[in-house]
Amino acid sequence: MSTTTRSVNRRLIFDLCHGAADAETMRAAVEFAQLLGLDLHCLFIEDEAVLALAELPFAREIRLPTHEWNALNAETIARELRQAASQTRRLLDEILRGVGVASEFEVLRGDPAACIATVCQTGDIVIVAEPGPSIARAVYGVTRLHTAAYASAASILLLPAHNKPRRGHVVAVPTDAVDGSLEVACRIATAANEDVAVLASNDGLAKRVRERARILGLSPERITLLPIHSTRADDVLVALAGLHERLIVMTRPATASDDASGASRISAARGVPVLLVESANGGAAASSANS
Repeated sequence: MSTTTRSVNRRLIFDLCHGAADAETMRAAVEFAQLLGLDLHCLFIEDEAVLALAELPFAREIRLPTHEWNALNAETIARELRQAASQTRRLLDEILRGVGVASEFEVLRGDPAACIATVCQTGDIVIVAEPGPSIARAVYGVTRLHTAAYASAASILLLPAHNKPRRGHVVAVPTDAVDGSLEVACRIATAANEDVAVLASNDGLAKRVRERARILGLSPERITLLPIHSTRADDVLVALAGLHERLIVMTRPATASDDASGASRISAARGVPVLLVESANGGAAASSANS
């Protein structure tokens, strides 16, 4: 991802999940920040609930390799969190070296979900990495991160487990011709020198989408129109069968419950990121890449 595009978004927010983010996910975050022309704002959140637990006289932890139970020590936990933050920052700095992406590393203490919801603003894109083999990330609770992301004003980038960056179509799943997902997909495709695939539910929408894409600067030969019955996950997956895509762009539902794991399911099934943006009529973070 060597090409970038100027963006009306400001930051790509990346929660490092107590140091549980692996190098693969970090590289994906850096590459998207570069592609979208965004600053990368990394959060390392010291969970105040863990620290409060360590202060309880009956709190215990099992230590390896002895498998013995020992009393928790708040000072020890705090020191280990600081060490984890330092290790995570060193790994991130190594990945960022020579890439040209501006970044900030912020250490916060509090409830992780509340911190994310507070930090994210209109114009930001927050990364939600799906759980991989990391025990720490699974314990953190991706559901809480989903809820916090949807509670914020930010757009959302869902990264599947074991995300492997690849070339291919940028897919838009618009509900109408002025849907924010179409504009974002076209601008990202232009920046990345990729073609666009648009899932359209009827011929009238397909015609309007093609005209809108032309206005956005994409020539007709770079646009593939695919029929789709509806924008539900099952229908999207059927429509994408046989396509080799790089990124899927959809309109963000109002709440996590409205999504009903549809976008997450699509991301996991296709093994590619899904970017959820505000609708063009919604007014917030509708365009993530403005050439």
